Amino acid sequence: MEATTDQIATIAALNDIARRTMGVTCRTVITQGIAALDENTQSDILKMIEGFEDFTPDNDPHGEHDAGFLYRDVIGQWHTRWTDDSTRPALSVMWKFDLYDPGLVKIALNGSFC
Repeated sequence: MEATTDQIATIAALNDIARRTMGVTCRTVITQGIAALDENTQSDILKMIEGFEDFTPDNDPHGEHDAGFLYRDVIGQWHTRWTDDSTRPALSVMWKFDLYDPGLVKIALNGSFC
């Protein structure tokens, strides 16, 4: 079943709220790789995700605002895009939001409970 434009807008709005208020309006889970980083780096990552607005057709093809990438360069600056093909970022982070039903029983498919 394809999501309607209204369902996609609802999913994007819910993901925006969750992203901006992580741990308040949603359950936040991090991977072992992120947990192994120092607290300052973890804090930087969470702040960058909370403030992320750089959605494009390339990184958000379905318009749901549910995923993105962050890149830290060798001097410690964070970026939402990596455009320097001649170098690799010092750290790459992929983040993802999954929308579940209120009972956390199953993932909502195309906003089916929205």
